[in-house]
Amino acid sequence: MNLYLLKKILSKESMFIPLIFTRKQFFVLKKYNNKKKLSNAEKKALYTSIKKKLNALNYLHRESSEKEYFFQGKENMITKRIEEAKRMIEEYRKDYEKIFVSGSFLFSGKYHDIDIFIITKKGYIEKFEGKKHLIFLTEKKLAQPIFQSAALISVSNFSIHTALVKKKMKLIELISTYHEAIIELMMYEEKPEAARRLIFDYELYCKNNLLNPKQLQEKTKKTNTKILSENIKELLKHFFSKNYIYVELHKYIKTLTESIKKITPNFHLKLFKRTYEELIYGAAKKLSID
Repeated sequence: MNLYLLKKILSKESMFIPLIFTRKQFFVLKKYNNKKKLSNAEKKALYTSIKKKLNALNYLHRESSEKEYFFQGKENMITKRIEEAKRMIEEYRKDYEKIFVSGSFLFSGKYHDIDIFIITKKGYIEKFEGKKHLIFLTEKKLAQPIFQSAALISVSNFSIHTALVKKKMKLIELISTYHEAIIELMMYEEKPEAARRLIFDYELYCKNNLLNPKQLQEKTKKTNTKILSENIKELLKHFFSKNYIYVELHKYIKTLTESIKKITPNFHLKLFKRTYEELIYGAAKKLSID
């Protein structure tokens, strides 16, 4: 049964009673939608006369479904992928009300998987069905920057308009992301997720710029250790006071100094130390990493 269509019918009761459904039939639909147990008589009604009416309405619904697609960033999309995205939306529309397709599938010749976002009433779950990466999330979670970014290049069956909700970052989160990002570049990771995250946060918080997935992909391809080091310095200055940064990083620099003496290779440790020294002491006190 097309649950999307069912919810639309139930939301417009006065339009369908008594012209299409009797009050008893509408009551059965409500019980079915709320997952309440049906009596034998109600089951018989649902799967005979009510189902025939729903099938007829579903046919008309499919005929007019072209009008119910919404596009963001369509100029970035590969044309044939748009049609594929529509078919996937229709596939999941039978069970879910709000769906949108996003990710590199829409704009890149090569892609790893297809991101399909499904709006639910509660919870957050990710799972894979072949190449389909299904992300189940709530309307509230959709307001987070990462999901609003995904929606900037998307095909959906609803209008994705919600206020962007930013959060204050923690020092340990930012430093950990920076360290992981540098190591990803050193290891030539195919999908440098930490580097993407650092670039995304820098653009969002320091430049008030919400990157779409294509822009983020392009910037990540062009990044290097120098760019990432400048990004982390700007992010730390954005979120924390000079005094707080000085106290916390001064202690951490001592730890890095000891680690550099004991660990090889230590290029990354020297880079971290230089970056933090430049931030709290200024560019005049740089540490050579040659």
